[in-house]
Amino acid sequence: MVGYRVNEVLFGQSNVAVGRTGSITGSISVSGTTIRAASFTVDMTTVTSDRTQRDGQFNGRIMQTSTYPTATFTLTKPIDLGSIPATGVQHTFQATGNLALHGVTKVVTFQVTGKYTGSAIEVAGAIPITFADWNISNPSFGPVTTENHGVLEFALNLAKA
Repeated sequence: MVGYRVNEVLFGQSNVAVGRTGSITGSISVSGTTIRAASFTVDMTTVTSDRTQRDGQFNGRIMQTSTYPTATFTLTKPIDLGSIPATGVQHTFQATGNLALHGVTKVVTFQVTGKYTGSAIEVAGAIPITFADWNISNPSFGPVTTENHGVLEFALNLAKA
C-alpha cells in the first residue's frame, strides 16, 4: 500500500485526509547482506480516499494524474543490513534514492523499517513532502484548508519472484 496523509480543516473541524492505493510494481535485489537495488512505481491514478470530492481534486488540480500518472522511487545508495536478519525481528535502516513525483525528481533520505516473515519481507516508512518542493498545488480549496506539507507513506510486502 502507498498513499498520502495530510492534515486538513473542513468546515472548522480538524481531520486527517488519507488516500491509498495497492497499485504498485517493483523489485529489490539483494546480494549477501546488502540491498543493492530497489525500484518501485505507483499508479497515481488509482489513489483513493473516503471522499470522492477529495479524489477529484487529487486527480485533477492537485496531482494532475492525467499528466503525471505514476510516481517512482529508485534506490541510489545500497542498504547494508549488517547481518542476515532473524525471522520476525524488526530492523530500521536509512534509505536514499530518487523520488519522481508530479514531474519532479529529488533525492530523498528516509527511515525504512522491515522484517523478514519467513516467506516475505515487510517494509514500511514515510517520506515528508512539502508541496511546493514538488510543484504540487496546495490542496486547500473552498471549505477545506490544509497544511503546506503532507506525508507519503508506504507499507509493502515483498515476496521472492
